[in-house]
Amino acid sequence: MRDMSMNAAEQVRALVDRRYRSTTPYDVSRKKIREFARAVQDYHPAHWSADAAADLGFPGLVAPATFSSIILHRVQREILDTVLTGYRSSRILHADQVLDLGRPVVAGDRLTCDIYFESFRHFADYDVLSIKSVLVDQHGETVQTGSTALLARTGPADPRLAETVRDIAVRGYSPAGPGQLTVADADRVAPPCDSRIPFTTVDFGALTVGTELPSRTVRLARGDLENYAAVVGDLDPVGCTDATASGLPSAVAPGMLKLGMAATFLSSWLGDPAAVTRFRAQFAHYTHYLRIPPFATSAIEFTGRVTSIDPRRRRATLAIDARSDGRRLFGYAAAEVRFPLGD
Repeated sequence: MRDMSMNAAEQVRALVDRRYRSTTPYDVSRKKIREFARAVQDYHPAHWSADAAADLGFPGLVAPATFSSIILHRVQREILDTVLTGYRSSRILHADQVLDLGRPVVAGDRLTCDIYFESFRHFADYDVLSIKSVLVDQHGETVQTGSTALLARTGPADPRLAETVRDIAVRGYSPAGPGQLTVADADRVAPPCDSRIPFTTVDFGALTVGTELPSRTVRLARGDLENYAAVVGDLDPVGCTDATASGLPSAVAPGMLKLGMAATFLSSWLGDPAAVTRFRAQFAHYTHYLRIPPFATSAIEFTGRVTSIDPRRRRATLAIDARSDGRRLFGYAAAEVRFPLGD
């Protein structure tokens, strides 16, 4: 294990400041948008009806905000299979995710994903990899960028590390087929920019710091986890923990599913699924996991509150909280939202 981890670390260090591009573009279809919307329980009409999407100014069905997790999951599997071969996929933990959203993804988009290896460091028994992703459409315009922190466990499992790695969520990456990555020279990534005027139904003028959002409760079953895994192409669909009273192990919801449902919560409040410009979430497997028994459902209550307001730019920052049986499901989660211009 020591030799393997040292080899993996050398691989990552050699990749810092390099860019990799998936050679297989992703074609966004109406069917896939609907499948993903169902998986994250998002029933905003713009995800299901072309007419509803057109009413918001879009040429096709609008994908939910975290739809890119399908593409990112595929590309990260390719990286682990072809570039970072020194790591075991079962020992990779998803710790932190940031999504900066330009325009939303719509049906008919043909997206290419670039991956930048930004930094690497060793901490306790983990190698910490910081990866930036850039989604570019068929016109060469940046649609969305993201920053992902992955932790690769290089030492033995130790329950005493719970406090050290509290911002970690389990995320198994199974090896994909033949590699689809090509090396490209690193360059500067342009931030996404969207000039569209939002169509939110919330009165921005009535918001103040501390305003609370209406709560929303959803339920997740093991079948929902399997459905989400099938939609995003996860070959290891259900992470399991210790056995329950039934004698069968419970399942653990992946962090990106929880973030996708948090996006659904905001979309239902805002009325416009394209009003959010940024998400950030910290996942914590050891302290903030969501465990689902084999023959039952788990309830999740989403709440939120306004933490800052920018009247000049008509923007607000929202803190998001998700709890199941009193347990917090995020170490930290927040979103930035655009509102229409005033009269």
